[in-house]
Amino acid sequence: VSWSAVSRATRYDIHYTNKGSNFTKKNVDTVYSTGNTSYTITGPYSGDEVCVTVRAANKYGASAWAETWCDTVAY
Repeated sequence: VSWSAVSRATRYDIHYTNKGSNFTKKNVDTVYSTGNTSYTITGPYSGDEVCVTVRAANKYGASAWAETWCDTVAY
């Protein structure tokens, strides 16, 4: 997953859900660097539907979550 950098962001929060494996909203991973505008999601299997959303954050708070993007992992 990759996204464009946001000015003044000091980290990006990535929320992903794997509907094929019954992952829940507690599966939140965080990238703590403005230079890191991509993240590799490990664990989904062929046929799983994965949904991802990202938000930018800094010491003052976080933006709203971006529009959620979903796709099915290829077989």
